[in-house]
Amino acid sequence: MTTNNAPQLTFTDHGDITVGTISEANMLDAMNVTEFGNEVLNFLKGKQGIHLLLNFENVDYMSSAALTELLRINENLNKANGSVRLTGLTTDIRKVFQITNLEKLFVIHDDDVLDQAVSRFERALSIAAEDDAWSAD
Repeated sequence: MTTNNAPQLTFTDHGDITVGTISEANMLDAMNVTEFGNEVLNFLKGKQGIHLLLNFENVDYMSSAALTELLRINENLNKANGSVRLTGLTTDIRKVFQITNLEKLFVIHDDDVLDQAVSRFERALSIAAEDDAWSAD
C-alpha cells in the first residue's frame, strides 16, 4: 500500500468515457496493486454502463498481480453493462499483454495520446450502438 493518502487514480469525464489516470504510482506491484484495484472498484460501485479508459502513461512497471486486478475490473464492468480499455502502456508492459494473450481480452490503444484514445473509444461505442440498432430491426 502507498504510504500517503493521495489517490492513486484521478477520474475525469470525457463525454461517455470516464478516464482513470494512475497518478501516484509509477509501479503497480505487490505494495499497491490491491489498492489500485479497490480504488477502481469503489469508483465503479453502484454505477451502470461506465465506459472506463485506464490511462497508464505514468506507470513504468506492472506486476502480474496487476493483471489479476484488471481482470476483476473488467468482470465488474461487464456485469454492469460497461467496458474497459487501456492506453499509455509502455512497450514492456504491452509485451506482457501479448505474452499472456490478454491483448485479446483488452482493447489497448497503442501510441495514442489520451485525446485520440478517447475519440477511438467513443467511435467504437457509436458503431456498437448502430450495430445494435440494426440488429433490433
